[in-house]
Amino acid sequence: MSPSTLLDQLPEANLAVIDLQKLESGSAYEQASLLRASIENGFFYLKLVDTPERHVLEYAEKVFELSQEIFTYDPVVKDLFDVDRLSQYKTNGYKPKGRNIVSKDGSRDGFESWVLPRNGLERLGDDLFPHPPAVADGMNLLRGLIGELGSAAQTIFRSLSDSLNLQPGQRFEDFHDPSRPAPDILRLLKYHADERSSNIPQTPHTDLGSLTFVFTSTPGLQVLPPHVPEWQYVQPLAGHAIVNIGDCLTKMTNGLLKSVLHRVGPLPGHPMPERYSFAYLMRPEDSTLLQVLDSPLIPSPQKDEVPTTITSGEWIQSKFKALRGTYDAKDGDRILTGGRGVMV
Repeated sequence: MSPSTLLDQLPEANLAVIDLQKLESGSAYEQASLLRASIENGFFYLKLVDTPERHVLEYAEKVFELSQEIFTYDPVVKDLFDVDRLSQYKTNGYKPKGRNIVSKDGSRDGFESWVLPRNGLERLGDDLFPHPPAVADGMNLLRGLIGELGSAAQTIFRSLSDSLNLQPGQRFEDFHDPSRPAPDILRLLKYHADERSSNIPQTPHTDLGSLTFVFTSTPGLQVLPPHVPEWQYVQPLAGHAIVNIGDCLTKMTNGLLKSVLHRVGPLPGHPMPERYSFAYLMRPEDSTLLQVLDSPLIPSPQKDEVPTTITSGEWIQSKFKALRGTYDAKDGDRILTGGRGVMV
């Protein structure tokens, strides 16, 4: 049985399709659909055909070509750009296969990644941006991609802010000003082929930021929404990005908007193929305090809850410490997965 035929028989995630063009034109129906998807599943498809961001799909195809080129660099060259040495917030550089934990027994991941910072690509802030020749050659392409995805993100932020009746200074777009430095990143990923069909190459996790745009043509992404007992498979959809809510929006809405567990793995009974994907991850500015926003539609914290004092930058550091296995098992599971106990 082929992977595409098998996927039709597996539990499939029932994700809403949000039309970006309709959202940008002010469709009340599309705005309500976005809010419902963000509350119920935390994941949705974003239709990118016939939108003002008309080049994004063309850019995406070329970024896949760049990604394949960049991962062919010699390991000695890759080591020169080690992300753990270059960047406190892991916003620039290369991560080799096997650096993140996947399970409590210390098993390690099966993918490489190369992270590129929006600050560096768009020349914001004072951080140094060392990068290899392939990135330099593709600079206009990369700027074009993140510019159009940033525009799409602003549309989503404005729509959700309107739906939740958030006031100026408390609106999601207020924490994601495209003219100011922020730890947004473009992450290129290469999953290695693995004959062990039971081996999961990526840690079950929620995303640490605000919004994530995922591009892939290969099945393997799995999600575990709240109150769902088994992993569900996300079918890639041509002409669409897969978008998910991150931890920061969840914290700022006291759990109303869902940051949902996900991972990448092989289809049951099939080996893990070599797989390329990339994601653009939007994050609030480092100093943003991740506290519950003031809205009658956002549930208030319980009286016995201690208000959070963590910033976006501190949360990024906590999340990566857990990914690298430098927290104990209990804290790592809580930070990576919200304590859902899916790490074995």
